[in-house]
Amino acid sequence: MRFVIRLILQILLFPLTLLLATAIYTRNWFYNIGILQSTRPAVFTINVGNLNLGGTGKTPHVEYLVNLLADKYKMSILSRGYKRETKGFVLADENATAKTIGDEPMQYYQKFKDKIKVVVCEDRIAGVNKIQTDFPKNELIVLDDAFQHRRIAPHLNLLLCDYNRPFYTDHLAPVGKLRDIRQSANRADAVIVSKCPEHISVSTRLSMKENISRYTLANIPVFFSKIQYKPIVSYANQQAFAPQNPATVLTAIAKPEVFIDYLNAQGYKIDKIIDYPDHFAFSRKEIEAVFNQAGTLPQIITTEKDMVKIKPLLQAQELNYFFYVSIEIHISDKHEFDNFVLKAISKSI
Repeated sequence: MRFVIRLILQILLFPLTLLLATAIYTRNWFYNIGILQSTRPAVFTINVGNLNLGGTGKTPHVEYLVNLLADKYKMSILSRGYKRETKGFVLADENATAKTIGDEPMQYYQKFKDKIKVVVCEDRIAGVNKIQTDFPKNELIVLDDAFQHRRIAPHLNLLLCDYNRPFYTDHLAPVGKLRDIRQSANRADAVIVSKCPEHISVSTRLSMKENISRYTLANIPVFFSKIQYKPIVSYANQQAFAPQNPATVLTAIAKPEVFIDYLNAQGYKIDKIIDYPDHFAFSRKEIEAVFNQAGTLPQIITTEKDMVKIKPLLQAQELNYFFYVSIEIHISDKHEFDNFVLKAISKSI
C-alpha cells in the first residue's frame, strides 16, 4: 500500500521535478557557454558539497580538511550560515552564537578558533574577497556547501555521495531527494562516498565507482569515508555516559535514524526520541518541553551540532543533564586522499 501511495505521489509531483530540472539545466548551460560568468578566486579554494538535500556529512569532512591543512597554511572556512538571523559578511568571534552565524559555523569556531578564521557570507565571491582584504596573509579557504553556487569556481571541488542513497539512484526533488541534477557531478574533481559501513566488499566499491563515473569526467578519483563516533560525554564535566542508564535522545539533524541506529547498536537504552527538523532553531520553550518529557532525573543525549544551539538556552545546573557525541570521519584511502589534496594545493600555492 505504501509503495502504491508513493508511486501516485511521484507521478503527481513529476511535473514539478521536470520544471526544476529544466531550470537547473538551463542555468548550468548559461554558465558553461559563458552567458553567466564564474569567477575563480586568486586565493586557493576547496569546496565540500553535494547533490542531495543535506545529510551527506559535509561538516565532518570540512573538519577533516582543517585538521589536515591548518598547521600548513593560514586558512579560513567560509559558509553561508544557514538559518542565521544576520545578513552579509560576519566574522566569528567571542560574541558569536548559532543565531548570528549558524549552527555548523559555530561548531567550527568552537573547535578551531585558535587556528583559523570562520566566516559566513551568503555571497561566496564577496565573502572570499573580504577575507583576502581583511586578512591578506590568508592562503586557503574551505567553502562549506558551495557546489550549487556557480558564481564561484573553486580550485578543488569535492563532491560527497551518500553510501546509503547515492545520487545516481536518486531523483530530483520533489520526486526524489536531490537538489541538483546528476549530471552536475561532472564539476567534481573528486567524489567521496560518505557514511560507508565498517566493511565494504571490493565488488561494491568497484560497482559504485563505475556508477559514479557515468556522471563525472574521466579519471576522477573516488574515495570512501565512514563516520566514527567519539565517546558520549557530559557537557558539564566530560565524564562518559553510562550505557545502562535510560536516556532521552534529542536531535535536529538531517538523518537522525543513523544516529539512533548507532546508539542502539552500542547498547544504549533509549527511553524517548525527540526529533526536530535539521538546523532547527531551539528556544527555551523546546528545552522546557524536553525536560517535561524526559522526567524527573533526565539524561539527554544529543549531537555536537545541536549542543552548540542548546547550551546558551540552559541554566548552569541543567548542563549536568546533557550528554553529547562528537563525530569524525575516517577515509579508507587516507594516504591517497591526503596526497591528492596536498598536491592540488602545492601546484597553486
